[in-house]
Formats: sequence, C-alpha cells, structure tokens
Amino acid sequence: MKYQNSQLIPKICAVWAIMTFAILGLQGQVLNDECRFAIPLPTSDNYCSDDGAFTNVGAKPDPSFSNTCVSLLWKNGVWFSFVPREPAALIRVFGTGKGGTLRNPKIVVFSQCGTYLQCSPGKTVGNDEMLIDNLTIGQNYFIMIESAPGGEGTFKLCVDDFIPVPSPESDCRDGVVLCDKSPFKVESLTGVGSDRNEIESGNCIEIESQSAWYKWTCDSAGTLAFTLTPNDFRDRNNISDDLDFAVYELPNGIDNCTGKRLVRCMASGANGIGGVTDPLPTWINCNGPTGLMLGDPDITESPGCQVGNNNFVRALDMEVGKSYVLIINNYSRSGLGFAIEFGGTGTFLGPKPDFEINANQAFECDKSVVFTNKSTSETDPIISYTWNFGDRAVPDRASGLGPYDVTYQSFGDKIAALTIESTRGCTVTKILDFYVDACCKDTSTLALIADKLDLKCFEIPEGLILAQGISGAPEYSYSLNGAPYRPNPQYGNLAAGTYDLAVQDIKGCKDTIEVPINQPPPIIVDAGPDKVIDLGDTTLIKINYTPIKDKDTILWNPNLTWLGNLDFSGRPFVTTDYTVTVVDSNGCVGTDIVQVRVVKNLNLHAPNVFTPLNKDNNNDFFNVWVTKGVDRIELLEIYDRWGNLIYQGVDGVNFNRNDHSSGWDGTFKGSEVNPGVFVWRAGVRWLDGTFSNYAGDVTVLR
Repeated sequence: MKYQNSQLIPKICAVWAIMTFAILGLQGQVLNDECRFAIPLPTSDNYCSDDGAFTNVGAKPDPSFSNTCVSLLWKNGVWFSFVPREPAALIRVFGTGKGGTLRNPKIVVFSQCGTYLQCSPGKTVGNDEMLIDNLTIGQNYFIMIESAPGGEGTFKLCVDDFIPVPSPESDCRDGVVLCDKSPFKVESLTGVGSDRNEIESGNCIEIESQSAWYKWTCDSAGTLAFTLTPNDFRDRNNISDDLDFAVYELPNGIDNCTGKRLVRCMASGANGIGGVTDPLPTWINCNGPTGLMLGDPDITESPGCQVGNNNFVRALDMEVGKSYVLIINNYSRSGLGFAIEFGGTGTFLGPKPDFEINANQAFECDKSVVFTNKSTSETDPIISYTWNFGDRAVPDRASGLGPYDVTYQSFGDKIAALTIESTRGCTVTKILDFYVDACCKDTSTLALIADKLDLKCFEIPEGLILAQGISGAPEYSYSLNGAPYRPNPQYGNLAAGTYDLAVQDIKGCKDTIEVPINQPPPIIVDAGPDKVIDLGDTTLIKINYTPIKDKDTILWNPNLTWLGNLDFSGRPFVTTDYTVTVVDSNGCVGTDIVQVRVVKNLNLHAPNVFTPLNKDNNNDFFNVWVTKGVDRIELLEIYDRWGNLIYQGVDGVNFNRNDHSSGWDGTFKGSEVNPGVFVWRAGVRWLDGTFSNYAGDVTVLR
C-alpha cells in the first residue's frame, strides 16, 4: 500500500483495523448484503436484469429504519443503487412465476444509506412494484429488495425513470391534460371515478373497471401512435394484465366531455368461456402490450382474440386544434398500472419549457453558475416553475421564475430540469445535461487504502477488495482496473492477480494503489498408474499429493479401505474408475482418477472319475472346483442315465466348493449307487453378478 504523506499514517492505521474487522465479517456473505455494498445498476433508463439474475438467499437481517411499511420485516434484504436522469422512477421486482423463485417481495428506497424514503405497497405473491417521484436527478439512490422469511430466492429487477404527469383520474372531466409526448408510467389503477356511465353502449370495452383518462389538443397535424405496456409484462409467453383502451374526439373542446365521438377502440384479450381461460398459445397475439400502430388496418378489436387480432389498432390522424381523450382500462382488475410511449409525427399543444446555464467564473465545482428561465407559452399562462438542479447542487430545488445562482459541491456529469405548469393543467419538463469541472486543490490530502481477501483455493475466483478513501472530500467513489467510478467500495469474485485500484472524491481529487490478490498452490494428487487384476483379487493403491497439510481429508469414490499412511486397498468385481479427492481445511480440492481393470478368468472344472464306494478316504466325493472370481455355486445336481435326479446341493448348505471332503458321496436315498456314468449340472454365480451354467459326466468306480 502507498500513502500520500507520513501524517496520515495514524489515521490510516485506525481505519485499517476497522476495515480488517469488516472484511473478515464478509466471508461467506452475499456481496450486496449491506447498503454500502449495493450493486450499482448500469442505467436507470428502461433497465431490466435477466430472469433470476439476483438473489437474497443467505442475506442477513438489516437495521430497521422505519415502521411505516406494511409487512416490512428487515430480515433478508439485498441492496442496489441507481442514478436517475429523470425525476420519477418505476421500480419492479419479478419473483415466483415471473422471473425467479422469490416470494412476497418488497421494495424499499433510500436517498442514502440510513435515510429511508419510501416502500412499496406489496402487490402479489410473485412480484411487486413502486413508483417514486420528486427524485433529485443525478443523485445516487439505494434500493433494498427483501422477501417474506422462508421466501428467499432469485428475482428479476427492473428500473425505468421518466418525467411524471399528474396522478391518473378515473373521470373524463378530470382527465390529466398532456402537453407533450414524453413517455410516463403509472403505478396503479384503482376505481372508476364518480361518473360510472362514461362507457357508451356498443363500446368494445363494454364496462369501466380500473380506469385512467388523458386529454390533449393537437398542435401540429400528423399521426399519433402509442404503446401501452402492463407493468407486469415480461414477454408474450407469460400472461400479463389485460389493458383495454378507447380514443375519442372531443368536438366541444378539451374541457367538455359531452358529445365525445369514439374513433378507436381496442379490447382484445384472452379467449375463454364461463370464466375459464383457454391455453395461452391460442390467444398469444392478444397478450401484453397494446396501443395505436402505424399501418395497422383495424380501428377496433373486440374482446377475445379473433383471427387477425394483434392487440393494436390503426394510428390516429390528428388535426390541428382538435382535442382528444384516451381512456385506459385494466380489465384484469389487478390494481397494477402501465407505461406509455408515444410515436407518430403529430404534436400536442402546450407551453414550451426552456432554460440556459451560464457560469459567473467557470463551470467548476464550488463556483457559481446561473440558471435563467426561457420558457414560453402561446396558449395559456404558466403558473408554476419547479427547478431540479440535480445532485450536490446548492440549492438543489427552487420554485419560481428565477434566475438562480447555483453552486455544485461535486464535479462531473450533471443533470438539471425545469418543470412548468400552465393554467390548463399542462405539466411539461425540460432536462439539460452539462459538465462541471473538477476543483481539486494542490493541497488535497486524499489517500486510498484497501483490505483484501486472497483466494482460498487455486483458481477459484473468490478474492475480495474493500477500498477506503480517507482525508479527502467525501463521498468517495472507486474504480478497479480503469472501470467507471462507483460508490460501492467492495469488489468481489476476483481472480488472482494485481489490480489497479483508484479513489476519487467529490472535488475530483484522485489517488491510486496496486492491490495484489494472491492464491495458494494447487493441490496436485497422483493416484498412481492404472491397475489390472483378476476377478476376485484385491489391489493396493498408493497415492501421493502436495502440499500435505494438517486436517486434510481424503475421499474415495467408490470407497476404498484405508491401510494406513497413503495406502488403500480395493476389491472391485468390474472394471472401476476410482476418484480420489483431497480436501484441505479451506475446502480446496485436488483430484485424480485411477482405473482398476478387472479380467474375468472364469473357469470351472470337475473330476470325471471318483471312487466313493471303496471307503478308502480318497476321492470319495464328487465336487466342482472354480476360480477365485466365484460368488457361490447356486446349484449342483447329479442325474443317472435315465434322467432321475439323485443329488441336489447348494454351495455352503449341502456342500462346500473346492473341498475334497464335501459334495456327492455316491449314494441315493441312503444307498450306494451302482458303478456307472452319471451326468452333473452346476449353476455358478460370479462376483461380477453374471451367471454361468456348466455340465459334464462323472464315472463312479468301486
């Protein structure tokens, strides 16, 4: 490690002790189990992870920040961070049946670690969503995702920021006035408003359930297309909420819904009878997003999914000065909302937000910049101006015409927004991007230290670096090997190697160090050469391995008998691959395989003459002799020349194989047989499980 000057060493030592304690506590934990180690999402613009990309399995309890959230238990949360470019965001998590295995998810948002902002209502067993607005654009926010205890699992996470519009209204007369074609999100749809008879007879929607009304006036003539996407939509192969809509022309103006004239209607959805839905493949074209589409031939699609339906109807040809109203209806009645994006060449009538930024001295942090309003409205007066100057701005918000002198405490990419509202209820926002130069002083004492965990096992990427900036201008951000700076000081799942670690404070000062991640040597195991044995033999296997350490464990699959030291024995009945695994105290493993090839020398022989009748204690029994690969003689039978069974024996019961004093003694029912030729048959079960039949004849002599 390197330090900038000797005066820093006492402070560094104190921080080092804290970091070492912290990093040891991280072993075996989920990497984003704490807010300070939140995973930064790469963007907040229509971001969605892969299905099952994240998990809270193994997450430990979090400190409780608020009791205002229903069912929030702070038991198993995992953390993420995002930087919004726009002042509102829709956050969604998909668990059971949607994007993973997580059950009963909850979403919690923090403005910084320890500063609670808002939580989700908790929608369903499998997924959840929340809409949060009034965000400071460009600021780093934190998301915690938790589940019911016992409901831990994998999940998909989506974040999409947008410019908000007023909350949806369920009556046409109170409908939200749209003044431009900016996309927006709606978290939920509930109720039908006070006027329950706004859907006329013959309308394809048939009945208003959970609705929202939006109105606008055409400024420049042209086409209007839009796409409505249910908040629970993942893809066409997963059933999502059924959104229906209708578009009306308002002949009497935007403020008068009487006499509205239906121009488009879309109610496609699932096929089925009596509340029973047909299989999804039969109506998949009517599942998911809906809207107005350029080039579509239909002006209406009725409920169900008839041949040719695609969930879209023809784009609208708007005329200058004419007003229109859109009703969006959640037929599924789930309470979930939607997202809408507009297309086409026509525009909406409304005020035009605008502003410019100038520097008093320079575009540099800690220097003043001036925001000057340039907004105009050719329709109705502007009644409010809402400024959002972005992250680390002083002041960060303002309400009024301006101009405003603003100082930025940090350097870097900045985003500022101006939202204006007119007397008609039009709310329109303009966003500007600009850059504030660094203001790092030559006298900066910023330094960087880092603790680390080396690899426990050879080439298993479990290394970890925990960085800490000190004596600079907090908050700090970090970069590893030239990657973009981020606030999370932890880097996990690292392979062995030397890493370039950098810190940057909010004034633009930097420091760098090199951090080596080491690894132990591999466990190299040698089980010796392959073996060849006869069936029934025992073989000796001697192994060698390095490095040899205390508490090593040696495992064989299949099992072998330990003879002491590194010697083992086995008696396989078939050719077998034996895998030896050496496991050290860290759980690191080394393996090798030795094959024992078993040769089947399966033979049986029997005498062709024996003399049981002379009683000389020599050659008095007929028996069979087999090689060592035999398991048992399952049957030994003797027949006379007429085919009569005169002896039957089982190995180990009536006789013992390979025994001169055991077997048939030349008698039948207690009497000596006459000399002659007899036929024998033997059934042999070998150690490898195979079975063989043998037969022959034997002569009985006196």
